[in-house]
Formats: sequence, C-alpha cells, structure tokens
Amino acid sequence: MKKSEKTKQLILDESWQLFIEHGYKDTSTRQIATAAGVAVGTVFSHFPNKIDILKTAMHQRIDAVLEQASSADQHHSARLKLRHYADHLFSFYLQHREFSQALLSDLLWHQAYFSDQIEAFKQRLFAEQAYDDIKATVMMDCYFMTLIQGLSDPSSCKESMLRVLTNKLTLLY
Repeated sequence: MKKSEKTKQLILDESWQLFIEHGYKDTSTRQIATAAGVAVGTVFSHFPNKIDILKTAMHQRIDAVLEQASSADQHHSARLKLRHYADHLFSFYLQHREFSQALLSDLLWHQAYFSDQIEAFKQRLFAEQAYDDIKATVMMDCYFMTLIQGLSDPSSCKESMLRVLTNKLTLLY
C-alpha cells in the first residue's frame, strides 16, 4: 500500500473513532487531522469535505457487513436474499443511526456515489435466478424507503423494519 493510501486509510479510521466518540456533527476536520497526525490540508487533499469522509468510511463498513452476510447467505430467491441482507444492514444502520441519517440525506442528492455498490447489490440478490432489473429496482426502493422510515422513527428496531420490508416484498411476489 502506498504512503498516500495508508494516510487516507488512517484518516478514515481515526475519523470513524471520533464520529463514534463525539458524533458526526460534533467532530471537526481539525480533530480528524489531529487524531490522524496530519495537517488539515492533508485531510482535504484526500477528501473534499467531512461528508465525503463519512461516506467513504460507511462504504467500507457496509462492504464488510455485506461480506459477513454473504458468508451466511443460503437463500435462492431474491426476496429472501434481500431480507437476509437487510437483517444485517438494518442492524448496522440502527447502531449508527446519526451517521446513517447523514449518509442517506446526502445519498438522496448524490446517488451516483453509491450507484455501483447498489447495482452490485442488485446483481447479488439475483445471483441464483434470472436478473429482472425492474423487480430489482422496486425491491431496492422498498428497502430504502423502509430504511428511511426506520431511521426517522427513534422507536424503530430491526425486527419492525424487517416486518415492514417483508410485507412490502410480499406484494411483489
């Protein structure tokens, strides 16, 4: 790994720890730079702003959650696969509610950033059956609307979100 890649990863790791300790809103790029042992300018040479640090850090952690879920995936239908992955992802998003809300707020207006990850996820859901882009897109809409609804309700839990998602997906089949 090149020095610049190591520095970028260090910034991501330190920022994640600060976000966990102080919250996303209360963590400054100056704090991130100090924790990573780099100049503030170095942080900005790797990331244009704080939300991009969060997006990249979340992207890495979401990929890790997907890998973990993949290792336990034994489902053949896209609907059951989505429910399986949602079980893991909803837990992660609820555990990091503040970050998830910031990420989704940004995602609504900058969908291109996650388009490759979402497309790969849609393909993963249909890995064992014929790919249906319309059905995959509607399934993702159901997933994201359930996620937004769950994150906006402080009393929501993974189980209630999974129940809502399951009910929506049942209408598709």
